[in-house]
Amino acid sequence: MTNPRVFRYVGLICCAALVAVLLTDWGYLADLPRSSVMGLTGLIAIGILAEALAVGLAVGAGVSTSSIAFLPLLAGVQLFGPAAGVLLVAVTQMFGEFIVRKKSPLKGTFNVAQMLLASAIGGMVFSLLGGVPIEVLGLAGDVSLATQIWPFVSYGLVVLGVNHAAVSMAITLEQGLPFRRVWELMLSNSGASLQDILVSPVALAVAFLYVQFGLFGIIVVILPLLFIRHSYLTASKLRDANQDLLTALVKAIETRDPYTSGHSQRVSQLARRIADEMGIARVTAEKIETAALLHDIGKIEAAYTEILSKPASLTPEERAVIESHVVIGEHLLRDLSSMPEDVVLAVRHHHEREDGQGYPDGLIGPEIPTGAKIISVCDAVDAMLSDRPYRRALPLPVVVEQLREHAGRQFDAGVVAAVLSCDLLTDYASMMHSVREAHDRGAPAAPNLPWSRLSPATRIRRAWISRAYN
Repeated sequence: MTNPRVFRYVGLICCAALVAVLLTDWGYLADLPRSSVMGLTGLIAIGILAEALAVGLAVGAGVSTSSIAFLPLLAGVQLFGPAAGVLLVAVTQMFGEFIVRKKSPLKGTFNVAQMLLASAIGGMVFSLLGGVPIEVLGLAGDVSLATQIWPFVSYGLVVLGVNHAAVSMAITLEQGLPFRRVWELMLSNSGASLQDILVSPVALAVAFLYVQFGLFGIIVVILPLLFIRHSYLTASKLRDANQDLLTALVKAIETRDPYTSGHSQRVSQLARRIADEMGIARVTAEKIETAALLHDIGKIEAAYTEILSKPASLTPEERAVIESHVVIGEHLLRDLSSMPEDVVLAVRHHHEREDGQGYPDGLIGPEIPTGAKIISVCDAVDAMLSDRPYRRALPLPVVVEQLREHAGRQFDAGVVAAVLSCDLLTDYASMMHSVREAHDRGAPAAPNLPWSRLSPATRIRRAWISRAYN
């Protein structure tokens, strides 16, 4: 990250954070009794523990983290005032950025600074809307839950909004993308942050339990959530292991045919890029990516390799065998209880055509799942740009002409338009040229698309995103 504009922007955010911290009313913390200091210390300790147990999540080609450190933050603001929130953010965010995630000095400093700025501004809004730090004022018996909800929710929304705006601008400067586009994509992929807002009432409950039972009330609520999140981490790692096993299986199937080696991985990459370009939601795009990886898993039997390597035309019987791979693939995937139905259907229908002349069910247009439509285009592009026993790879202009000619008949017109509206095909053709050269040398080639012209959504997911505690 050497862009001078980014350095200046990080410096501006640091200065703004410093000013906001200085403007924060620290008087509440100075007047805290010893018992309250112990309570705040307990919340900070829980926040640090939450960061230490943060769950690693795949975000496109990168990795983000998800923790429940937002719960002690919100509870701290409600109990001890906005200054407590700033203090808690400073300690837990620095621990998370530099100790847990081991960020570079520039990125770590930016993430800490923008969260301090967001928390300080959120605290000002909290106070302006009549938010009452319950423990400091000793008004637990007089302050009703109803009077606290609006300042409390407003604090969370302001923190989330400032965080998204600050990160969006950083990505705009670093990636050279329009701010509005980045902002929209950040919001469309902020599911984890919005979930934090939805479960934030737990923090309100934590605050009132603390008033009644002290630090023990906080432990009773938050510690079980920490262990639940830790269990989720174990489950997440298990899913990653399963994904690795499926990838290994696909590689094993394709190594029998040098002409199709790496095909499914390349199609999976291209399918994800197209899904991002079309603005498809992250969760759905991930399912399409998985389906594209597994779309040919039905070709597990050796008979398929023998037929596909045949240089002459296929007989009707051989064509029937080839077409059966989509049904076999569906049956294999249905035996995996964790496989989403969307993935299974995309695998079954990736050879359907818009005009109803495809297989296995002869679906027409809107009846075909979106994932299957995307995989169909990706499958054809990879085939056209690959060497085959009966022909060499087609030139890129011919591939473009074929897509345009068959849009609306074989391929979905919207998918074709998304592919042709950007540099996806140019990038893919460049990668395929490298793959073919490596194949001619008898060397393996990694199916990695070039970074230079990634779609905005993909570039954002790979950028230095740090949402509020995610």
